[in-house]
Amino acid sequence: MKWLTSHLLDPIRSRLFYKMLIIYSLLTLIPLIIVSSTFYIRSSHLIEKKATEEAQQGLSGSAEKFDEVLYAVKSQMLPISENVLLQAMFRNVKKGQVNASLNASVSELLQTELTTARLKIGDFVGDLYVLGINNKVLYSTDTKKRLLYAEAFWEMPFEFDRMPEWAFFNDDKRMACVVKIFDEGQRPSADSEIGRLIITLDAAKVRTLFQDYAPNTFYITNSDNQIMTASMQNEVGHLLNSRKLQSELVIQQKSRYSEFQYVLLANPGTGGLVQKQALFSIGVTLAAWLAITIVTYVILRRITIPIQRLTRLMRAAEREEYQLISGITTTDEIAMLCNGFNSLVQRTSHLIETNYKNELLVREAELKAIRMYINPHFLYNTMEYISIMSHSPEKAKHIPQMVQHLSGIFRFSITPGNQFVELGTEMEFVRKYLEIHRYRYGERLTYTIDLPDMYRKIAVPKLLLQPLVENAVVHGIDRLPEGGSITITVKEEQYELVIEIENSSLVSGGLLETAAGNGDSFQNHPKGLGTGLDNVNARLRLHYGNTYGITLLHLEGTTLARVLMPIQILQDNEEG
Repeated sequence: MKWLTSHLLDPIRSRLFYKMLIIYSLLTLIPLIIVSSTFYIRSSHLIEKKATEEAQQGLSGSAEKFDEVLYAVKSQMLPISENVLLQAMFRNVKKGQVNASLNASVSELLQTELTTARLKIGDFVGDLYVLGINNKVLYSTDTKKRLLYAEAFWEMPFEFDRMPEWAFFNDDKRMACVVKIFDEGQRPSADSEIGRLIITLDAAKVRTLFQDYAPNTFYITNSDNQIMTASMQNEVGHLLNSRKLQSELVIQQKSRYSEFQYVLLANPGTGGLVQKQALFSIGVTLAAWLAITIVTYVILRRITIPIQRLTRLMRAAEREEYQLISGITTTDEIAMLCNGFNSLVQRTSHLIETNYKNELLVREAELKAIRMYINPHFLYNTMEYISIMSHSPEKAKHIPQMVQHLSGIFRFSITPGNQFVELGTEMEFVRKYLEIHRYRYGERLTYTIDLPDMYRKIAVPKLLLQPLVENAVVHGIDRLPEGGSITITVKEEQYELVIEIENSSLVSGGLLETAAGNGDSFQNHPKGLGTGLDNVNARLRLHYGNTYGITLLHLEGTTLARVLMPIQILQDNEEG
C-alpha cells in the first residue's frame, strides 16, 4: 500500500493535469457504461435466440454430412455380402474344407473392396472383418485383428436380415457396421446364416468431420446416451455427462440411417452472437471513451503545459539554473505569471553575472599570485641545494645532472600556455624534482611512483603536485636523521581521480586535517603545513568547485596527502 501511494497516488495528487484528466474521463466513462450495458441487456435475449437457431443449423449440416458417411458404408457392404466368392468360402468353412486358391481370391476381393470404400467414402474407413458362425475371425484387413467383441457382433439384433446395421456399441473405440451373410438360395433364417461382414470406422479420423466444433461440445451417442465418437478420444465408450446436459443448451438430432443421435452442447450466453455483441459493446464504449479522453488530453495540455514548464524552470532556478520560458502566445492569467517569471529570471541572471565577473577577476589575481610564488620559491631552494653540494667533492660530480634536471623543471614551470597538463607530464616533473633531492639526501631518500598507463592522459592543473612533494620532503624526510620514503599512488575511486602522496614523518597518528568540501583553509592548522598546500587546495576549488580538494592525514610514522579531483581528459586546444 505504501508503494502504491508513493508511486501512483502521490504523483497524481501533485499534478493538476492528472487530476483534471481523471475527473473528465470518469464523467464520460460512467454514462457510456450505463448506455452500453442497457443496450446489451435488452438485446441479449434476441441474440441468444438467434444463436440457438444458428447452432441448430450447424448441427443439421454436420448430421447430414455424417449420415452420408453412414449410408455410404451401408451401401458399400451390400454387394460385398452377396458376392459368390465370399459365400463359397463360407460353405467350405462350414464343410471343414480348405481351398487355398478360393481363399486367396476372397482376400484379394476384400482388400480391393476396402480400398474402393476408402477412396469413395474417405480414409476414415477403418478395417474389414469376416466373422464365422463360431465367432471366429475368418479374414481381416487388420493385421493385428483388433476385433474385441466378436461374440457381441454375432448376438446383436437386426431390424432387417439382409440390411447392414450399425452396432450400438464400440469395439476398441471404433464404430462398426455389420451385415448378415446367408447361404446362396436360402431364405434368411438362423440355420441359413453362414457368417457376418463387419466394417469399422477409424475414430481418430472420423473426428475430422466435426473438427470445427470446440472440444467437448459435439458428440455422437447411441440411444442409451453412450458416446460412440467425440472430439476427445478418452470420452468414447462413456456415458455423456448429465451435468453438461443440465448446465448447457442441448441440441439433439437423430440419424436417418442408424439409432445414433447427434448432440451439440451450446452456450449462447458466452459465445456466438451474444459474445460478439458483448465485445462490440465493450469496443464501442472503449473507443468512445478513448476518443473523449484524447480530446480532453489535448485541451488540458494546452492549459497545463505552461504551468508544468513554469514549475520545472522554478525547480531549476532553485539549483541556480536560470532559463526563460518561451512560447507564451496568450494574454490570460497564466501568461501574466510566465512573463513575471521571465522578468525575475532576467534580473537575477544579470546580478549573478555581475557578481561572477567580479569574483572571477579576484580569483585570477589570486591564481597569478600563487604561480608567481611557486616558481621562485622552488628555484631559490634548489639553488641553495646546489650551493651546498658544491662544497663536497663527492657530491659535486652530480651537479651537472642536477642542473640538467633543474633546467628541465624550470623550463616546464615558466613555459606559457595551458594551465592544464597531462598527468604523465606532471609526474615526470615530480620525478625530476625528487631526483634533485636524492642527490642531496643520498640514501636517506627513496621514492616510488605508481602511475598506471590508463591515467597518464588525465588533465591536471600545472604544478599541482610540486608543493605537495616539497612539503613531504621539507617536513618529512628532512626532519628524520635516518631519512625515509615517499610513495606517490594514482588510482580511481567512484569515478573520481585520487592522488596519494605518503611520506615518512615524526608526527604521531590520529590527526586528520581536510580542506575538501568546505570553505576552511590550512591557515589555522598546526605549524609546518605551509602555504603550499593552501595554494594547491585553492587552485583545485577554483577549477572544480568546493567538492574537491586535499585531505591531510597524520598516521603513525607517516603523513598522507590525498588529492581528490574529477577525471577529465586533456584536449589538445584546452587552455587555462
